[in-house]
Amino acid sequence: MTDDITVRARKLLNEMRPFAPSAAPGQNLLPPETRRDIDGDFASTPVWRAGNGPDTTLFVHGWDDSHRVWRSFAMRYLQTGRPVLLMDLPGHGASKAEHCLWPYAGAAVRSVCDAEGPIETIIAHSFGCEAAVRAVETDAEVQNLVLIAPPLRTPDRGWARRMRSEGIEEAVIHKAQDLFRAHSGADIEGQNFRGTLEAFNGRIILVGSETDEDCPLPPIRDLASALPNTQLIEDDDLGHRDLALDLGILSRISHLLAT
Repeated sequence: MTDDITVRARKLLNEMRPFAPSAAPGQNLLPPETRRDIDGDFASTPVWRAGNGPDTTLFVHGWDDSHRVWRSFAMRYLQTGRPVLLMDLPGHGASKAEHCLWPYAGAAVRSVCDAEGPIETIIAHSFGCEAAVRAVETDAEVQNLVLIAPPLRTPDRGWARRMRSEGIEEAVIHKAQDLFRAHSGADIEGQNFRGTLEAFNGRIILVGSETDEDCPLPPIRDLASALPNTQLIEDDDLGHRDLALDLGILSRISHLLAT
């Protein structure tokens, strides 16, 4: 018989599901005929491609979002003739998966890179940065990695701390951590950005904003200063999601990638 702590821990993990807008036919950024589904380790991943070539850019959205967040960025790329690849992470948009644990998201990005490569650049936002870094850790081949508002671990932030602030008992938190690790083989707190990026041989661009309360700028700034081949774009005014929508940010990213 399952004990009460385990039942509550499983319920806590089961609540870790995204709530993202659907990607019904006619609402997608690119026409339906540009879509295909790529089989992966945990689920199939819907992708949309426009153009082909070794200079393809893969865009990876964040939590509770979909590939449509990249509408402005992708259209600007298409106008300049650069190939674009969009995807919905597990449990988001047109994906039929129910969960989006970060190792699953990373496996999805890796499967897209393997099936649709060569990929020159990955541009990711928020939780999508965890997925992109996980993909690189598991040997996805990419030359440039652009991480917009990456959710970095800090002593005063993280899943367990957030659960404690919501009044979840310590025993339930620990049991949920154990169950997550047993199920996914990874830590529920997320990706070790620094360890993985230190071993990455390509170029890295980090983007953060002074006004982003979800993924604060100071840890992003610290990470940029600790990594080789890394450049930092700082903004003073844009909010968390706006960083993935602003064409000024895109222009600064494109300028750094071109130099």
